[in-house]
Amino acid sequence: MKAKRVNREEQLKLIMECRSSGLSDYQWCEAHGIHAGTFYNWVSKLRKVGVTIPNSESKHLGTPVHQEVVKLDLVPEPAPAATIMEKNTRILTMPDTDASVAVEIIMGNSTIRFFNNTNPDLIRTTLQCLGGMSHAW
Repeated sequence: MKAKRVNREEQLKLIMECRSSGLSDYQWCEAHGIHAGTFYNWVSKLRKVGVTIPNSESKHLGTPVHQEVVKLDLVPEPAPAATIMEKNTRILTMPDTDASVAVEIIMGNSTIRFFNNTNPDLIRTTLQCLGGMSHAW
């Protein structure tokens, strides 16, 4: 079966619609039931008679303008890993003896409190970690 003839005005209208659609020429032709070879033949013939036709947008960009949509499942980000200080710190339960603060050391944003019943080895290790006092024990 022979395809229906399309006059020049209609060809130009279709070409301009294609070029302003954001689709590649091939994608637009597929969507509108026009053979790509026929479309490019129209472009060539109209240019030969002096009609100015814009270039295909997809050729200018070097990448396809129309892209597929892909569904993504968003997974919540895991909690950040504990810092070294958090890994080496634990909350000790205090016996029912005197739990008042005997010593409080404040360094910048950190506060260290030793209670009356704090194990001497813990005090020694803490002070050594702070950078001194190892000779005093």
